[in-house]
Amino acid sequence: MGWSPDGQTLASSGNDQTIRLWNPSTGQCLKILEGHSNWIWAVDWSPDGQTLASGSDDRTVRLWHPSTGQCMKILKGHSNWIWAVDWSPDGQTLASGSDDRTVRLWNANSGQCLKTLEGHSNWIWTVA
Repeated sequence: MGWSPDGQTLASSGNDQTIRLWNPSTGQCLKILEGHSNWIWAVDWSPDGQTLASGSDDRTVRLWHPSTGQCMKILKGHSNWIWAVDWSPDGQTLASGSDDRTVRLWNANSGQCLKTLEGHSNWIWTVA
C-alpha cells in the first residue's frame, strides 16, 4: 500500500491482479487499475504524485497515470516475481527488487533499465 504525496489517495494491491485507489476519508474506491496478469506485491507513488509504479508476479513493473487509470509503460527485464518498487527522491529513477535476486534501476521517462545490481543470494523483499 502507499499514500499519495498529498495524502488524499491510498493505493492498495493484491492477488486479484488489481490496484485500487481509495479516498481514505470516505472509504470510497475511486478507481481500479487493471493490466497485470498475476499478483501485485508492490505499489509506490512518484514524488510528484503523477505516476504510480507497481510490481507483480507477472515479472513486470508498470507505470500508471493515477488520474486516468491508464498504464503508461511496462518495464520488462526481471526473470522472476517483483516484490518491491521505490522511486528516487527526484522521481527520475525507479528501483525494483525481485525474486531473481537482482535490483534493477529504471529510467522512469524512457522505461529503459539503467543498471542491474547483483549480489544477493536470495529474494529481494524491499528496496528504499
